[in-house]
Amino acid sequence: MPSGVQRPMAWGSWMAERFRCSYLLALFAVVLLVACNRTAAPPPREASPATTPADAKQVRAVVSLPVFVSLVEAVGADRVQVSSIVPAGTDPHTYQPAPRDAQALAEAEVIFVNGLGLEGWLDDLIASAGSSARVVELAEGLQTIQDAPSTPEPEHAHEAGNPHLWLDPGYAIEYVRRIAQALGEIDPDGAATYRANAERYIAEIEEFDAWAKEQVQRIPPEHRKLVTFHDAFPYFAEHYGLELVGVIVLSPGREPSPQELAQLVDLIRRQGVPAIFTEPQFNPKLAETLAREAGVEVLELYSDTPPAGEDYIGMMRRNVEHVVEGLA
Repeated sequence: MPSGVQRPMAWGSWMAERFRCSYLLALFAVVLLVACNRTAAPPPREASPATTPADAKQVRAVVSLPVFVSLVEAVGADRVQVSSIVPAGTDPHTYQPAPRDAQALAEAEVIFVNGLGLEGWLDDLIASAGSSARVVELAEGLQTIQDAPSTPEPEHAHEAGNPHLWLDPGYAIEYVRRIAQALGEIDPDGAATYRANAERYIAEIEEFDAWAKEQVQRIPPEHRKLVTFHDAFPYFAEHYGLELVGVIVLSPGREPSPQELAQLVDLIRRQGVPAIFTEPQFNPKLAETLAREAGVEVLELYSDTPPAGEDYIGMMRRNVEHVVEGLA
């Protein structure tokens, strides 16, 4: 990561502090709901004559973030029923679990999470729900971008590396392969279908990626610099040859001080950054104020939730279009 980037707070340690109090309140309601549902659960229904064999064998999957829904759908097609714990358009860093989430987890056969501390609130929720589902950490064992050893505030470094790997299409391809592997182990009859679907979607991601790299070449080299709302885009930047020079929010849920904003305005001017990028799940006023002070444009990027009606590839295409529009 470039040495000029301001360093965010650790995801794992921050999330533990953020949810310590709110989670205790939700936990009691979660346990009650799961217990009541288990006590009063109706007997299993037989599939109706109109139910297709694929419907009858659907694997119940839960994902942590909306962006993973389309990856699971692309692989599982009609053999898998998938839902997201974090609703669309919601910041996963500040999401507070609801009792309905425990019910979804209790009924799931497989739970796909990112890992690397991004969903630090989810482990206890899975345990309290009594879920026997297999939990698949999509980023487990993958190489992460680490903060430089020279970071002036090492306690604010990511403990396990930046968790937003899926914004690099190469890592998204690995996520797709891991999804296909897990679904095939849970549903062996569909394993060949999952593999074929995965390879088809991987080919689509690769086609998009080739297009994206061509588009980025339209940006003058001196303008290939990103300032984003929070530190979600180092993998995206590295993959497409961009320099991530700054972030507006150094740690999730904490607004920057006037001094930090002034320093970022100065950085934007000195670096000649033509645009800054916010995300739709965050309040745009902070970015708009910063852009007005620095005299630059504001555009949106998507990280956790694709735009309405779009899948992962559609989300990434929109990101590339906005980056080129803002920086070219």
